[in-house]
Amino acid sequence: MRRELAYQVMEEVMVHNHHAHLELKRLDLDKEEDQAFISALVYTSLQNYLYLDYQIDPFLKKNTAIEIRLVLIMALAQKYFMNPIPDYALVNESVELIKKVHSKHVAGVVNAVLKKILSQGKRNLPSDPVKALSIETSMPEWIIRLLSSQYSISFARDYAHYCQQIKPNYVRINPFKHDEKLYDHLEENQGVYHAKSSLFQHQFLNDGYVLIQDINSQEVVKYLELEEGMRVLDCCCGPGTKTTQIAEGLNNTGEIIGVELHESRSNVTVELLKRWGVKNTKIVTQDVLTFQDNELFDAVLLDAPCSGLGVLSHKHDLRYHIKPEELDELQVIQKKMLNHLATQVKVGGILVYATCTLNKKENEKQIESFLKVHDNYEMLTSVTLDPMARQGDGFYIAQCRRTW
Repeated sequence: MRRELAYQVMEEVMVHNHHAHLELKRLDLDKEEDQAFISALVYTSLQNYLYLDYQIDPFLKKNTAIEIRLVLIMALAQKYFMNPIPDYALVNESVELIKKVHSKHVAGVVNAVLKKILSQGKRNLPSDPVKALSIETSMPEWIIRLLSSQYSISFARDYAHYCQQIKPNYVRINPFKHDEKLYDHLEENQGVYHAKSSLFQHQFLNDGYVLIQDINSQEVVKYLELEEGMRVLDCCCGPGTKTTQIAEGLNNTGEIIGVELHESRSNVTVELLKRWGVKNTKIVTQDVLTFQDNELFDAVLLDAPCSGLGVLSHKHDLRYHIKPEELDELQVIQKKMLNHLATQVKVGGILVYATCTLNKKENEKQIESFLKVHDNYEMLTSVTLDPMARQGDGFYIAQCRRTW
């Protein structure tokens, strides 16, 4: 039953482009060990998908049903990267699984292919270094080539390997609430907190005492230079993580307007703000490009839609969903948003543009283009937060001031 549920999640992710963490959350299993096993099998399969597909590829035709590939990939994920079970048991479980999710008529294919792979062992990687790195780290080749051209081959190599490591779940503590017992579920290193596994079995998350937020993501709001009483616009605000941080910076004074296109994310944001004890925020479900307010803002944050190439270390499904041709489309949207929001900032006010990508065309090049058009803005800060430097996500932050 557990492998069948894991398969269903994998199919939703790889066939229907759904997000793994949302599909896993929907399972809501009673037994923690079942949820833990299914999550581990799904994430391990996704994290190593290209490598595992490379192992089975010689034994399957190109038009082989995706169900067969997924079952074999899950089997090898368990064999190579998890606590292994005996080979005969792995084969039997995989054969039974394909009968349930596809057809008993292809059970022989799964049985034969899996036995061949287990007997022959792992394939050697190709001689081409980029192709080899792509397969070894399950990082699409186009991403490696993009990072190599914009940074260096060593950066691309380091990042690809970095994305295969397990990172801490960094947290941010709610200053509006306090319970000393919370710290029993956290680990601290030089003022930075991350979650122990016990936190996820406790109500502290649901009750708004703490939330999960990447260490580099926590840096973005600092560039708004918040002071009590300010009026702040938070664009693309869902799911509300940075919105709560803005409220903290204002000490629940002033006013925050959060704009979010998707109603589901607006609802999640509103719920988080309630749990966090935020009292100065209004969430508007609307396209940023059509949002207009009669009063200008002291600070505007555009947490822009982007390719997400900086968060691949924990969003393993994203690397397979994003396509290189989509990057140009995102840059057009980002440019339109920046141009629109440029009129919403007071003279002397701050506009912060942030992305969670490492693609310089969405980052430095985007802001360079913006400043050429808008000579009433000056650059204060432009920084790329290296994911490897602090074991976090890759973020870009540009801080601009309106001068007239």
